[in-house]
Amino acid sequence: MDTREITELFRQKGLKATPQRIAVYNFLAQNPIHPDVDTVYKNVKKENPSFSKTTVYNCLEALSACGLLIPVKIDSEKIRYDADTGFHGHFICEKCGRIYDFKCSGEKTSGIDGFEVRQKDVYYSGICSCCK
Repeated sequence: MDTREITELFRQKGLKATPQRIAVYNFLAQNPIHPDVDTVYKNVKKENPSFSKTTVYNCLEALSACGLLIPVKIDSEKIRYDADTGFHGHFICEKCGRIYDFKCSGEKTSGIDGFEVRQKDVYYSGICSCCK
């Protein structure tokens, strides 16, 4: 995605397109590695030395609040972030810690009629094929 496309996406979501938000979103969109805040900070700081970690936290919070990012809470130690907001699952390898996306074949549920669902998370864990 280029800056123009990101700016338009932000406009559609009613989010002000600041250079900081654009840089953070662009990194996440181009690097589907499910990074935590430290990884995002280290990478965006390379091209934006004036960024603070607080700025990155604020950007991640704003982007998550408007639905442009999914906070992935599969790791008990860190929140990771995903720019792929379509319904899918996450698998975390218990050996290497890498998080993989996988497709889910349906969103059907039962037993929560009348509930207000705000987020759907599908998390699996085990050993990935590389570590197996």
